[in-house]
Amino acid sequence: MILAVPNKYTKGLKSTLRLSALILLVLTWGMQSCSRESPGSDDDSHTIRSQIDEYNEEIHRLSQKVNELHRKLNEQGEDTGRNDHVPVTVSEVEPSLFTEYIRVSASVEAVNSATISPETNGHILRLYANKGEPVKKGQIVARLSTDVVEGQIEEVKTNLQLAETVYQRQKRLWSQEIGSEIQYLEAKNHAERLSKNLETLQSQKDMAVMKAPFDGFVDEHHIKEGELAMAGTPVMQIISLDKLYINADVSESYLPYVSAGEEVVLRFPAYPDVEIAVPVHRVGHVINPENRSFRMQLKIKNENDRYKPNMMANISVQASEIKDAVVIPSMLIGYDTQGHYVYLAEEGPAGYLVARKAYIERGRDGEGKTQVKDGLAEGDLLIRKGHRNVANGEAIRIESYE
Repeated sequence: MILAVPNKYTKGLKSTLRLSALILLVLTWGMQSCSRESPGSDDDSHTIRSQIDEYNEEIHRLSQKVNELHRKLNEQGEDTGRNDHVPVTVSEVEPSLFTEYIRVSASVEAVNSATISPETNGHILRLYANKGEPVKKGQIVARLSTDVVEGQIEEVKTNLQLAETVYQRQKRLWSQEIGSEIQYLEAKNHAERLSKNLETLQSQKDMAVMKAPFDGFVDEHHIKEGELAMAGTPVMQIISLDKLYINADVSESYLPYVSAGEEVVLRFPAYPDVEIAVPVHRVGHVINPENRSFRMQLKIKNENDRYKPNMMANISVQASEIKDAVVIPSMLIGYDTQGHYVYLAEEGPAGYLVARKAYIERGRDGEGKTQVKDGLAEGDLLIRKGHRNVANGEAIRIESYE
């Protein structure tokens, strides 16, 4: 039995069949060529792989041409007999509230961080806390050698005992009007001077002891035991991660949108799933003339010491709100020579759904969303999942609605 087919259908189908046959021919040729190659050296394997890559590229180009012919048949209202409509997920366009955010980069700083240094010169006698060890406020963490000062203290103590004895005797004699007043005053002055010298030496000895100013842990040693430390020389770094500052230099053009107490959104690139609402702790009162910016600072509690000083952070500041705006995810927007576009799901000439490229006028962006000023209407079916796999006029099937 011979079945007659209208000429308008045969023209496109013949082209499709010719291309499909060519694809099969290329595949067969590639398999035969590969089978003729005997497994030998690495050079032979490299040649085979190169040929396979070339054939795959050719198959891809031919498949694109076949798909293009199918799309042309779809546009003419003809059924190509294909069941491989691209699966997509769509959502209905509807007005919503659009919030514009300003995003600025920031860095992390510990609220409590101190460099421990001696107040006098001396050799490091001992470091009492190793790197990474926790310390308590007031705990001794390092000590200088105090042999010279201790020797001076013992000498002054001996002289002071004698001076006190002489002073007490002169005092008794003077109370009995024996001796001269000048001898009594000299003995008193000498004893008081030695007493003050002893206090000074004791203070110098105390300066050789370095203590932790707050609870934290030792982050770094800058000097080793036995080395000479001068007054002000860094010995170790003590840090506490309980509380952190988040510092950002913000352009002065954003000054109207930032104020102390205003809530912002804090994120960390190292933890992409973390999003924290934090009030602004402080806003700088001076504009930096070099980069025309001001300092914005947040303050947060750092549970489990998760965040570290000098980490990068991002702060999003709300700039404006637009009611009843058409808002779509920014990732759905493409761009070509004619402008920005998205794909919509619409009924095609043959009665099934196709993807249609819709050009839009793009508005403001914020937090991964974009305001669309023109090009979309309420009720349009916006292709979301699968938008990268479709072309204009290509047949689609909707798997789900969002």
